[in-house]
Amino acid sequence: MSNTFYSGRTALVTGASSGIGKEFCLQLAAMDCTPILVARRVNRLEELAAEIDKKYGIKAIVIPADLTQANASTILHETIMSRDINVDILINNAGFGFQGSFLGTDAGEYSQMATLNMSVLTELSRLFSEAMVRKKFGGILNVASMAGFTPIPYFAVYAATKSYVNSFSCALWYEFKNKGVHVTSLCPGPVETEFFEVARADKNAVPVRQVQQADEVAATGLTALAANKMLAPTTRQLNIMSKMSALAPLKLNMRVAASFMKKKD
Repeated sequence: MSNTFYSGRTALVTGASSGIGKEFCLQLAAMDCTPILVARRVNRLEELAAEIDKKYGIKAIVIPADLTQANASTILHETIMSRDINVDILINNAGFGFQGSFLGTDAGEYSQMATLNMSVLTELSRLFSEAMVRKKFGGILNVASMAGFTPIPYFAVYAATKSYVNSFSCALWYEFKNKGVHVTSLCPGPVETEFFEVARADKNAVPVRQVQQADEVAATGLTALAANKMLAPTTRQLNIMSKMSALAPLKLNMRVAASFMKKKD
């Protein structure tokens, strides 16, 4: 991992209270980068800030926010600007999914999923990237998923949102590649986090051999961003799978994915 890309910088991390987001914050602090901790659960954010201060002597910035609320991205940006904080690196990590039939949950949950996984990610990227381009330095790390490489029945909306993240991130990578701003779409498979509980999903049902730990995934993402890697599957096996899915017939991809994702009655 390139400490020089992160040292002395400030990084905004959404979904910072647990899982991969928490690991991003700890690893950034270890590289002398000040993390801005954004999530709903203020108690967890304050505990994380105290842990960061104790371990690394870094004063993390705590900003509790529910990013699914109306105008949340703009309010967060205005809050940070009012405190005269320069955001050098943006890590769009907040998001959630639902495993099950399309009719298995209500439209409101899908609306919140689309808001958090796509709209907020886009809005924050727009709000903070302008200053990065002006300074000719910055980084945007968007946490996508291997689910974004093909349509997945019984994971339909989540996979679609992550396909958007991959497409959006690749386009930004191209637009910003000569402007000093790195953009990476991080594509993990199953990770040992609270995601599966929230998604009501079985992590043992997905077609990969290993559930990764959050710290490993975070380290891969930070390394990839420093190197300005456009797409970053988090293991060699996942990298091979991403390339195979691009070559296989779409209906075959969906049939295989559905066989793993459909819950057995």
